[in-house]
Amino acid sequence: MENNDTEYIEGSGADFLKFLFASSPREQNSVKIELDMPIDGIKLGLHIFQELLMIFTMGLKYLYADKEVLNISTISQEDVEKLNKHFQSFGYTLLVEKFTVSDYLSNMKLPNYFKDKHLINDKTPLRDIYYETVVSDPGGQTINVDNSIYRITFDFLK
Repeated sequence: MENNDTEYIEGSGADFLKFLFASSPREQNSVKIELDMPIDGIKLGLHIFQELLMIFTMGLKYLYADKEVLNISTISQEDVEKLNKHFQSFGYTLLVEKFTVSDYLSNMKLPNYFKDKHLINDKTPLRDIYYETVVSDPGGQTINVDNSIYRITFDFLK
């Protein structure tokens, strides 16, 4: 909620990342982010998801990348919890799930709205949109050494 102590920051995406991730996570709902309106044809929920995924990816790189390269399998549960606290500061929650192939088969989540964007409508909850990935090397080759699949989802902080 805006008040006399509200601090407005303008600048580039890099400025925002530095503001958000250069310090300890702030109080829940203490940071207000404003997103541009989605481009024509992009549902609002998907647009919010895509922006949050970009913040997540850039935040991971800002905090944990080694020479601009990040392997999600090197991120600890404590790292994810810290990122989640940063997300809570601007009113969202972050969930990163790690599955073995066998666990994944019993935890498949359909439909995959991120791949099947045409299925998204105005009532699709943000928490139902997710992104899944396996570990890849910088050249794009799958090196899923630990046979893990990662699922990233967001939701509104309640």
